[in-house]
Amino acid sequence: MNTTCTASASALVIAALMERLVIALTPITTATDRLLRITPLADRAGLRIEGELDHSTLPALRRALASMNVDSSLCVDLSGLTFIDTGCLRALVGAAAALHDGGGGHVLTLRSAPLQVRRLLELTGWHQTPGLHLQASARPG
Repeated sequence: MNTTCTASASALVIAALMERLVIALTPITTATDRLLRITPLADRAGLRIEGELDHSTLPALRRALASMNVDSSLCVDLSGLTFIDTGCLRALVGAAAALHDGGGGHVLTLRSAPLQVRRLLELTGWHQTPGLHLQASARPG
């Protein structure tokens, strides 16, 4: 086997992986950065969402969720969330259901979900969706 071809193929694979990594680490923002910022989590597979999730930012949320590896459980940190409408909440619940239906016991954990998100999930009954886990918020001291 030609080692030059093998080295070239390896270089192409590494370049492709590096490009995917750069894309994965680049924050996803909407046209107006003040509305939404989505970044990868540093501590586990998942996303941190800051800002507003509504009809105008739903496509960015869907793209971010679709870009995640569905071969493992995911975490979505909502500590920076200032608003969410039911359409975006449904997208998160749908992602959780898809993870669960994909097998392997994978779940989508909502970390630091604001009280209004928890309330909406309970009012709609979506808190019982298979594959959705609400992480208990840490209580101060």
